[in-house]
Amino acid sequence: MSRQGPASAVRAARPHPGVLALGYLLFTAAGVLSAVIEVLLVPSRIGQTLIPLAPVLAVVSNVALPAISRGLSDTMLSAVPPVAGWLVTTFVLASATPEGDVLLPAGDEAYISYSLLVFGTLAGLVTLWRASRPGAWTGRRLRSWLVRSGSGSDDGG
Repeated sequence: MSRQGPASAVRAARPHPGVLALGYLLFTAAGVLSAVIEVLLVPSRIGQTLIPLAPVLAVVSNVALPAISRGLSDTMLSAVPPVAGWLVTTFVLASATPEGDVLLPAGDEAYISYSLLVFGTLAGLVTLWRASRPGAWTGRRLRSWLVRSGSGSDDGG
């Protein structure tokens, strides 16, 4: 009897195109949602002190979301939707309305607004570059762990 090892089960686990499209949609929505939250957090204060929480969250979300998406789907293109959703949403929210209203303010908060745009975009682009390299974040460890833990329950009689 030839028994297939976890590596062959990992290679066979390609997502169905419909599931992949749904994943792209969900990760795009996650990128949009993170951008909205981060833009709304730009004027965060404790008392009179500005707290630069939004740029930190932008970097974290633009590294984590594409990495998770790339790791789960095993396709290089899967890292793009969260970053694209974040970029489009952030730059739309950064523009002024015809009435002159803005969500990314200048003045005291300008350094937070600009660092959100710069560091978030830079983190997203670096993550996309990293995810486009062959073998990056393929989820092999996660999938092999799931295969191993699923088949390990038969041992104890």
